[in-house]
This record gives sequence, structure tokens and C-alpha cells, in this order.
Amino acid sequence: MTRRDPFTDPFCEPADLGLAIPDNDHAISVCLPTWQDVIGYEEQDSRVLDELECGYPRFVEHPLVAELFYAAEEEFAKQGELTLVFPSLAAAWRCADFAKSQGADATKLESYGWNNLTVLIVKEKDYPVAWKGWQHMGEIVSSRLADAALQDAPLPDEVVAKGAEADRILRERIAEQYDSAQGEDVYLFSSGMAAISAIHRIVTKIVSGLPTIQLEFPYLDVLKLQEKCNLAGAVDFSVTADGGLPEVSDYFEKGNKAAGLFTEIPGNPLLRTGNIPEISAILRKHDVPFIIDDTVATSVNVNVMPFADVVTTSLTKSFSGEGDVAAGAAILNPESPFYDKFKEELAFEEQASPLFCLDAIALEINSRHFAERIVATNENTDDVVDFLLDHPKIENLWHPSIIQRHFYDDVKKPDGGYGGLFSFTVKGGQAEAARFYDQLRISKGPSLGTNFSLICPYTLLAHYGELEWAEKRGVSRNLLRAWIGLEDPEDLIKRFSKALC
Repeated sequence: MTRRDPFTDPFCEPADLGLAIPDNDHAISVCLPTWQDVIGYEEQDSRVLDELECGYPRFVEHPLVAELFYAAEEEFAKQGELTLVFPSLAAAWRCADFAKSQGADATKLESYGWNNLTVLIVKEKDYPVAWKGWQHMGEIVSSRLADAALQDAPLPDEVVAKGAEADRILRERIAEQYDSAQGEDVYLFSSGMAAISAIHRIVTKIVSGLPTIQLEFPYLDVLKLQEKCNLAGAVDFSVTADGGLPEVSDYFEKGNKAAGLFTEIPGNPLLRTGNIPEISAILRKHDVPFIIDDTVATSVNVNVMPFADVVTTSLTKSFSGEGDVAAGAAILNPESPFYDKFKEELAFEEQASPLFCLDAIALEINSRHFAERIVATNENTDDVVDFLLDHPKIENLWHPSIIQRHFYDDVKKPDGGYGGLFSFTVKGGQAEAARFYDQLRISKGPSLGTNFSLICPYTLLAHYGELEWAEKRGVSRNLLRAWIGLEDPEDLIKRFSKALC
């Protein structure tokens, strides 16, 4: 069967609505080709929802996962009940606790009967809040895991062995990118958010009753996790004056305490970078863990390990590149004063939401040329950004090469670049933003880090229910976020130019 090639035939036409991106049974993105399709998706319009072949796996049930949920429902649920299936008892239990904390009625747990899969049974009215637990904490069942469970047979020994070897290679491959880290310092999870939520649980357990701090505008669920999964909540420093140093310094000088500080390099979607070295020094002084996510920049471009206690990263994105596997990692800094505490807890946390062996096999293959791909992406993106910076119809543009560059440069590797993600607005408000988006011929869907380019109206997709909140933090409701892949940059520039006409 011939698969559609997103390099030569991008998913961007109105007829492509709902198609999986890429053309793959385990795709993690979906085509939303017009501005109105994005709005329809957010407003739960059946015209859009009925066409979706899949979606980002923490937001949309993959068909195989939906089939697994239905199989569990048939076996365990009573009338008026629905089910979710989790990779372990611990993950299901946590989602049950989350749902009850958000007002859900009593829940039930059952063993699915295949490996460690556990069924969470909720009242039909409580399913949306339970699904939020799946989304925020990221302890998901992947499409490959769901498929294997539905076969209801043990995996062949040779597949298990191949998965174990892929797992070992992945840990070593990831560790090579970080100062002093070894394979044993790398922990693999079923998604990037599962890695972040594991670290969040650890820091709020080490010192309970304290808030965490969010520095710079975060990816959607990172802040939601801190706000909803810790009674002490989060301190929101998503808008800072000068890399966050004045805000963080003042916070601790006033005698306040924190369980940990979370930031991303760079932030998503404003591509800002905090003053990582100096903030790290303050946190070390006050015995506060520093958690840095390098998904957008990647470990090829930056080295934050000397300043972080733990680095988290979504392997779903650039590390994979193919857009057909979900995974995440937490990498411990062996020099961190929290190393022993994190290591003790992560051994358990990893078991609760592990990387499934078939996903490990796919990811190992996908990531073999990770570093080379990032170098090419850096160069392509620089060309496109330079073109757009000079274009009269571009209103604002955000990229680490032009936004808070001096802070990014503090942690950039000598041969590193500024990454493949940028955000921008076009002059003329929503009407012009929609016209441009509808006309642009690159694949249109959520996610980033794919070998091919992707674009989406990011604020509409991530913050549709809180547009005013986002705009107060500098994120326009008309903001577009683009990821540049491995296409010919001259060809990409022609596509952007034509859509801007």
C-alpha cells in the first residue's frame, strides 16, 4: 500500500479534513485544513468531529484506544457508566483521585486482564473530567499497546527481547546528548506529559504543602497539571520582565518557599527563554529543584543539564520525527543534590506509565538520525524566519534567534542552533490570519518536531476556552505556530509567499 508523502502532497486541502498526519496507523496528528475547521473542532461540531481519523493521543481517542475502551466497557461497565483503560493500577488510581477531586462521583477499578492494564469505571456524566486526568497527567495507553491488548495474546518472546534491546539503546542514545548522564539516569514514559507529571509528583512529595513555580509561558498542560494536581497550586510567572530573575529573586527574598520550578526552553508558543543560569543559582541556594523541559530546543541545540536537577523532554516530537509514536523521558543530573531522591522515586514512577515495547522498537528506528535532522531543521528554519521578518504583511514573529536570544545563547551548545519552531501573527486580524492559513500549502495539524512541516492556529487549539487569559500573557488569539521540517527551504518560502499575497 502506497502511503501519502507529506513532503510532496501536504495535508492541507479542505478535502483532507480529519485525515491522519502522517498517513500511518499510529499517527499522532490530524488535519484541520481551514480556520473554521479548527473552530469547529473546539466547539465540538459534528461536521468536524465525525471526520477525525485520529488526533493527538492525549486529546483524542485513537481508534484502537477507543476500541479498547469499548471492550472494557462491554465487560465491566453497567448502564450509565463509561470506561478508560490505563497502563497500570497506579495510573488508573491517580486518575480516579483526580476525577473525584474535580467533583466526580465514586469510581471503580478493575484489572483488564492483559499485562498491567487497569480499567477506570466512571459515571457517564463524569467521563469528561476523567478524560482531563488522562490529558493532564499523560499516563496513556498508546495505539500500539491498545492493539496488542485487543489481540488478547502474549507478545512473542522475540518481540519482548527486541523491545528490551530498543529500550536499552534509547536510554544510551538520549544520555549521550547530556553532560555526565548515563543510560541509568534516563527514564522512559508513555508520553512527555507522563514524564513531567511524574517529576511533579516527586517534587510535591519531597516537600508537601508548597506550590510549584511556572517560569515563562508554558505548554498548556504543564500549568494545568501544577494548578490541578497540587492543593497548593502554582505560582504563575508566565509573564516576566527580564528572563524571570527579578520575579524569582523577589519571591524568595520575601521568605516564600516552593516545591520546584518548572520552565521550558524555549517557551511554547512565545519562544522566550528564562535566565536559566542565574535562576538556577537562586534555586540551589534555597534548596528548590529546577525542572527544565527542552522539547522545543532539543538536546542537540542546548545544554541545560549543568543548571537543571532533571530535564524532561517529549520524545514524540523531534526525537522521533516520524509523528507515529508517543513517548517521553526524564533525565537526571548526576550532580544534582536531589539525585538520590529522584532516582528512588522514578524507579516506581516509570513502572506506572512505561514505554511499551513496540513503541520502543519504533522509536529506536525513528531516532537513529535525530541529531542530523535537527541540524538541517535549524538551517531551514533560519531561512524561513529571515524571509518572514522582512515581509510587510507579518505583524509579529517569535523565534529564539530574535526573542530573549541572550538567555538562549547562555545554554546553547557551540554547534547548536535555534530550532525549528516559530510563531507569528499577520496584519489584518482574524480575517487575514484565517485567509493566510486556509491558503498555505503545508500540512495543518497539532504537534511539532515532524520531519515534514506543520502549522496550526495554536491559541485557538490550546486555549480556546481561555482566549482572554492567553492574550493578557501576550499570546494573541490569532497567533499561528509553525514547525519547519526537512523540505527545501526555497520551496517553503514560495509557499509562505504565495499564501501571504
